[in-house]
Amino acid sequence: MVSYKAILPFIAGIVLIFVFIQFVGYNEFITLIKRANPLYLGLALIFQILNLFFESYKWKPILESLKPNISIKNVFIATMIGIFFNNVTPGARTGGEPMKTFIISKEEDISPIENVFATVTVDRIVESLPFFILAIFAVIYVNLFHTVKLSVIFLLLFILIIYISVLLVASYICFNKNAGEKVVFKFLTLIGKVSKRIKKYEDLALSMVENFHSQFQLILKSRNNLYKSILASVMMWICWILRTYFVFLALGKPLNPILVALVTTISLLMGLIPFLPGGLGIVEVTMSVLYASLKVGKNIALTATILDRIISFWFVLFLAGIISSYNLPKFKNMKSEARDRMTTFNIEKEQINI
Repeated sequence: MVSYKAILPFIAGIVLIFVFIQFVGYNEFITLIKRANPLYLGLALIFQILNLFFESYKWKPILESLKPNISIKNVFIATMIGIFFNNVTPGARTGGEPMKTFIISKEEDISPIENVFATVTVDRIVESLPFFILAIFAVIYVNLFHTVKLSVIFLLLFILIIYISVLLVASYICFNKNAGEKVVFKFLTLIGKVSKRIKKYEDLALSMVENFHSQFQLILKSRNNLYKSILASVMMWICWILRTYFVFLALGKPLNPILVALVTTISLLMGLIPFLPGGLGIVEVTMSVLYASLKVGKNIALTATILDRIISFWFVLFLAGIISSYNLPKFKNMKSEARDRMTTFNIEKEQINI
């Protein structure tokens, strides 16, 4: 049974769309939609699909440092499952990472699972590189060339600094095995205060950290694979920007792609605030306010925001939901497999001690 707590944010998102339409005026909104060029809307949808393809493909070369000839179909399915769980859980895209890790490990028969998680970590770092270059440029550009409240600039800088700090700390832990072991040990100690059973899994956790660290180092040595992944990441962000550009073009309001990139980056930064799934509400409000400030007109700004989010969030959520529902049976053994590995590790440890 689906919890009402999981549904409420999406009901809030749908209500928000209707609130936005109310601001535009239903008649004006319908008129703008009817006048929208279907060719450009179709191109916006195509670039969104290409965005999903490149988001999947950028993970493939990294995975191939573990196993050659990874199936792009399996990578795409795992990525879509990850996207679905990321979008239904609050936070900066973290809920789906264990799910996509489990699926690709199972489908491609890669073990231990922490090796796959190492590829997910590198994938997230690669994805973040072009985004944060854009983000820093966006904050500087808005501050220099647009009149924005100082409080907004400080908020953007605060979010950017926090997220970069988290990325740097995570990278340091990935590069430094001792740091990783300390973090895991402190986490287990904290959990151990609640459950005494966690004590017997300490050695397994530290073993997983060692496996993760060695695999992480191996991935970084595969330079050609990393370059392919970085290129795919850049293409992913280009497709993201072009999608929004064609949405505005469909409404008869061509907008400088650079400005689209800036607004997109700032909106996504705001969406990293871990309150609602997929940045629901925060992203829409930020996009509409910033586009309206670019003199495109309030009605165009709000309508473009609604259309863009329907394509980038609701369409993707629907598609990812269908793919996830077909693959849900594969998660039935997730807990039992983890339990079996813990049991096997403890038996092997006892045999070694004997």
